[in-house]
Amino acid sequence: MNLPNNGRIVIVDDNINEVKPLMNILSKRRIPFNYYDGTKIVDFPSDADENSLRVLFLDLNIFELNKDAKTVISSIDAILRRIIPENPNPYLLVIWSKQNHDYKQVLEQHFVDNMPAKSPAKIIFLQKSSYFDYDGQTWIPQTDCIQRIENDLDNELNTISVLSSLISWENIIHANTGATIKEFSSLYEFDGNWDKRLKAVLYMMAESIVGPSVIKNMSDNQKLSKAFSNFNSFLLDKIENEVEDQKLGELKNILKAGVTIPPSIIAKINTKLHLTNKELTITEFSQGNMYLLPNQQDMINKILWAEKFKNQKRSELLDSSPQLVQLDITPVCDYSQNKDYVRTVYGILFDNTHFDECRANKTQFYYLTPIVEVSNREKFMLFDFRFIETTSKEEIIKRGVPPQLKLKKEICTDIQSQLSNQINRPGISSL
Repeated sequence: MNLPNNGRIVIVDDNINEVKPLMNILSKRRIPFNYYDGTKIVDFPSDADENSLRVLFLDLNIFELNKDAKTVISSIDAILRRIIPENPNPYLLVIWSKQNHDYKQVLEQHFVDNMPAKSPAKIIFLQKSSYFDYDGQTWIPQTDCIQRIENDLDNELNTISVLSSLISWENIIHANTGATIKEFSSLYEFDGNWDKRLKAVLYMMAESIVGPSVIKNMSDNQKLSKAFSNFNSFLLDKIENEVEDQKLGELKNILKAGVTIPPSIIAKINTKLHLTNKELTITEFSQGNMYLLPNQQDMINKILWAEKFKNQKRSELLDSSPQLVQLDITPVCDYSQNKDYVRTVYGILFDNTHFDECRANKTQFYYLTPIVEVSNREKFMLFDFRFIETTSKEEIIKRGVPPQLKLKKEICTDIQSQLSNQINRPGISSL
């Protein structure tokens, strides 16, 4: 049964005896869940947006209302608002109830009219009487009801296979996080020295990143953060292996045809892929740091090489208030060896309206980034490999400009690769 195994299942039913068979099914499969009887709002999560659920089992008959469907749905409005976070956070709503299917349409309309931002990816209806018999006091599981519930849930999830694949991906991460902890924690036996020895391992893992001289001046929190950077790499490798082994389930018709993805969405995706959302201090030196600088030495004019741009287009670019930037492309190993210099390349931050013009005039020494969001505006960077600079850390600190943006490792590696192509071409001698 492809249900989340990381605690993102919520069950709401005022009668625990009626829902206990469902709990037993989940418990037997070692699938954790959160249960609320629904009668006391104060018992619900204080902040719905922190309640990252994926599946919600909901009994509509919380208050035993023998009234029309609209009245019943309105009575559980407060429950829905306190449990369900705002989208984007896709989840499956399972109506686990004695009510009939007529309530489903009313519930769907209630989301549309009153809380569209909390709408589920899909609503499905499972009637208790289809799986359990009621003897007047308790609900008794019917023969093979566990298998039938699993099959019915899987069939419904398959109709929204993207959500099913997202749940599979979360489960892969959850399982491999546990496996990663186990592999490192079991390096030593669990005895009186286990804690001390594992701390020494963490120290060595941090030292491998920042170098022996830097780590001496780091706080314990900084060492821990750097050590877990290695944990992250180890975990990522395990996750990628499982994803490549096609353990995300079956997802059909992955096509772009018929769907127009607006540039704003593409910019948001690029931002998630290539920019790090983190405040940086002036003393934090790291590959990918990007400094926004005044136009020193008329550098913008030099980058917009007159030989490459027509006069009118070049004037338009210069008049668009472009921002001079400087990107840290220092090899990671240089930082781990505590070398005192920073290698940077100059570039220009443009508004996205000039992307096509810069792309049309792209040359081997220009690097054009994808369009990303910077300060809620769509922009891109044009880096010029002709203007590389080596500066001491002291000089960068002295100028008083902290890095305002940070590019992620993948795009920095691509920039370094294209830069190396310019430097490492051996050429030939000929007569």
